[in-house]
Amino acid sequence: MNTFTVPSRYLMPPLLKLISGEIRPTTGTIQRKGAITSLIRIGAGLQPLLTGRENIYIKCAEQGYSKTETDVLLQRIVAFSGLERSLDQPVKRYSDGMYARLEFSIATAMPMDVLLIDEVLATGDIAFQMRCLQRLDELKRAGTTILFVSHSEMNVRHIADRCLLLFDGEALALGETDALFRRYYEATGFLNRPLQPLGLAPEMPADFDGSARLTGLWLADSPGDAAGSVVTGQSLRLGFSYEQSEHTHHEPLGHTARAELVLQFWSAGGLLMASFDSGMTGSGMRLEPSGLGSVELPFLGLTAGVYRLAGGFRAGGHWLGYQSDLLRLPIRQSAVSEIHGLLALQGRVSLDGRAA
Repeated sequence: MNTFTVPSRYLMPPLLKLISGEIRPTTGTIQRKGAITSLIRIGAGLQPLLTGRENIYIKCAEQGYSKTETDVLLQRIVAFSGLERSLDQPVKRYSDGMYARLEFSIATAMPMDVLLIDEVLATGDIAFQMRCLQRLDELKRAGTTILFVSHSEMNVRHIADRCLLLFDGEALALGETDALFRRYYEATGFLNRPLQPLGLAPEMPADFDGSARLTGLWLADSPGDAAGSVVTGQSLRLGFSYEQSEHTHHEPLGHTARAELVLQFWSAGGLLMASFDSGMTGSGMRLEPSGLGSVELPFLGLTAGVYRLAGGFRAGGHWLGYQSDLLRLPIRQSAVSEIHGLLALQGRVSLDGRAA
């Protein structure tokens, strides 16, 4: 199955319309094989003056289903969409999310060879989005080819086996999902973007003290490749440098209190995915006026992606220093394992013997 991930909204709709046969190319030819179902524009395939129930029967009839066959499909479609209470209302009264629910439920209830989807999962609540991802997994296992266009890295990583990266109207690469996302970050300049100065961060917490701060953070002795990435499920070791301010109104922190190191892992989309707090595993550290240190995470549970590390020192319940852009950390997936979702969980499995 292939997934397109594209920074531009102006290229993909015409391309999907060409593939589906909705429009014709001015030059060249497009070869299609098998039954193609298209979910490109929300509400485009529904009759606004008719009810949800009537639209279901019309869409199924267009695919060659009899009324008796549609009666059987109806229960499955309605149960998946969750629109039981609105089924007999005109769809012109539906919200965009309700439109998407009904269209997705109808389209994926019938067998198909190829499914075209353009950002349909961007609407609807999170519970319905998760049901959609599960339904797409079922279609994949049934042998359906899914052409999925999305700006959501999480959804792409969940669905796609291979990706085609389009940027500024050109095809940059086709291949394995993790490698394509790294290429995407390179193309957009995310990996090469200069880090913010390691001073006062614009997002600094309200209780920012400024008495002790990190002056550097780097990857140290971690299993990784030449590009400086680490692997989900392996250990992560980071080195850091720090200093205390000479302009504080009290003695250096090392002589008065103990500090905890806090590191935050932010996704490229700006979501706080995970954090580490040394205070949860120890009693804190006595800091020198300046120095070096390291932190080791024995199991890196974050799945593949590029993360921005932020953080600093805390003591007595408030921040002593905070930097919002300390390090860009690419994480890739192991070639021998397949991990989906936001986090990889570590655990042990035991067998209690042969069943009777």
